[in-house]
Amino acid sequence: MYWEEEKEESSNQSNEKIVDVSFKVNCKKIAADHAYDLYQAVTHLIPKINDVNNLAIHSVYGAESGAGWERPETEIYLSKRTRFCIRTPIEFADELFKLNEKTLNIGKYEMKLSKPNIKKLIITDTLFCRAVVFKNYSDENIFLKNVNDFLKSIDINIKKMLCGKEHIIKTPNGNLVGKTLLITDLEKKDSIKIQEIGIGVGKLYGCGIFLPHKSIAPVAVSKTDE
Repeated sequence: MYWEEEKEESSNQSNEKIVDVSFKVNCKKIAADHAYDLYQAVTHLIPKINDVNNLAIHSVYGAESGAGWERPETEIYLSKRTRFCIRTPIEFADELFKLNEKTLNIGKYEMKLSKPNIKKLIITDTLFCRAVVFKNYSDENIFLKNVNDFLKSIDINIKKMLCGKEHIIKTPNGNLVGKTLLITDLEKKDSIKIQEIGIGVGKLYGCGIFLPHKSIAPVAVSKTDE
């Protein structure tokens, strides 16, 4: 755990360099470990994605996955409210709208996308990521040091952060080992910067993508149960 008390910071607005393109999903269920298959399905339809800086493909999560600290063993059942998102530079958003009414073949599952829209990044002092991946780390302290060192390299000083359980993302080039991470007491400009850049490797496989988070309660529950 890394925790430092500090004063609050006033809010400001996003410059909208990076946005989420969000799609409605028609799919009853998907494999829990679907990140690489999802990447293949998307890039099969839009190969240019591989050449876009700061583009990230969100993994898909259902009701059972909660806040992301827990997730089902084999399959995720999706509701009608489930959305699939790709985080992208604003200038590439129109290209992603070409996925409208397309069907992604994600392993043995099919997921039809529709009704795309652009979602602005939300300014918040607390962010959560389901899987932050660094190529080399041996324990929690080294993991947190890697996060802190990276953020300092982009002029962000962290006050409080907490990591949780490990998740394994399988790829043909080897498994990625990620840990859930919550960062709080962020300055508003730093919150946007982290969402725009991400942390660690594997953004095309759903790793290093930060989302707004309202409370650290699910973190505390997870850590108690470990």
